[in-house]
Amino acid sequence: MTDNKFYSIIDFGSSKVRFSVFNSKLDEEYSQSILVTDNYKENFENIKKIIKNGERKISNHIEEVILLLDSPNIFSIDISFKKKIDTKTKTKKLYDLILMELDQIINLNYIDFKIIHRIISKCKIDGKEYNEIPNNIKNVNNLIIDFKLICLPKKLIDNLCKEFNKNNIKIANIFCTSYVKAVNYMRKVVEDKISFLEIGYSRSTLIVYEKNIIKLIQSIPIGGNHVTNDISKVFKISFDEAEKIKKLFNKSETEFSYKYDNNNYSNSIRDVLKKNISIDILKKVILYRIQEILDLTFKKSNISKYNIRLSETMLFLIGDGSNLFDNNSFYLNDKFQFKSLNFYSETDKDICYSGLIFHLNNYKLSKTNNKKLGLFEKFFHFFSE
Repeated sequence: MTDNKFYSIIDFGSSKVRFSVFNSKLDEEYSQSILVTDNYKENFENIKKIIKNGERKISNHIEEVILLLDSPNIFSIDISFKKKIDTKTKTKKLYDLILMELDQIINLNYIDFKIIHRIISKCKIDGKEYNEIPNNIKNVNNLIIDFKLICLPKKLIDNLCKEFNKNNIKIANIFCTSYVKAVNYMRKVVEDKISFLEIGYSRSTLIVYEKNIIKLIQSIPIGGNHVTNDISKVFKISFDEAEKIKKLFNKSETEFSYKYDNNNYSNSIRDVLKKNISIDILKKVILYRIQEILDLTFKKSNISKYNIRLSETMLFLIGDGSNLFDNNSFYLNDKFQFKSLNFYSETDKDICYSGLIFHLNNYKLSKTNNKKLGLFEKFFHFFSE
């Protein structure tokens, strides 16, 4: 990036923009976040301000940023390519030809989307299987590659690039936030089968790994703001009021259940009673929507198609929308029987750092509850030390 080796990362979320600057030792030098508004120009004026604040902090001009994005319209595609030629050819040359064809297919069939990640799930060279493209094979006749593609709306990307260019800031790379977070967090867990469910502001994304190989990426356009909307509609209050009430349950040690109720609420929860809002109904509203997010995510994912055994899988809940699980107990209609359920309380630094590590790796080319759970019982912190 710059000669002084400062790395600037912006996570442009649906509800929040996170900005961090790291030095050459990967220590965070500066960070700031702002809430996203409905005013597009206002958002960029605020982004300009936090970048200027960062420049003053590091006494250096910021010329490039690594941009992290997610969208309710994110989607993934599984696609397989086969290249067979008579003349022996270098692996890289064949691979580059495949990438060109891949881009053409997406451009022709998904004109409103752009490929953000090309993930190799399986590679076969002259009948021998690899998890990635090996650099040491020069003579190849037959190359088969299975890809998982992550795509984001082209209009979103073009608009953001245009705005950053206006401010003389180059975008060094664009990554999908939920994917790079999962890649980073996965390295901290010594397990063969791991799943991450990120509940974002307006979408939820499931990413499933097996032996460090990605097996499934799936997203649905339902997230934490849908819980807030439900509270707002049921109790006829504003969205902002509903959001404040929802956040009262973060770390509240509350039990959410269809059958069982508990009146041991914290003082902050009891304050809701003064607003003539029934806590029992409020808890049911939250519970039903959370159930729907989980049901729809896994139903749409078609788990059986990918031969994924959830009983052998550790599920990690990440994203701002998953804060409801922090120190709370959810007793849902458990259809999944995960090996363990874990809440990871991530920070803004964690998110931006994930983007930085992914960038550097790509351009260089515990404690768990393992008893089998019959219900969505107590969630605990992972990587909290």
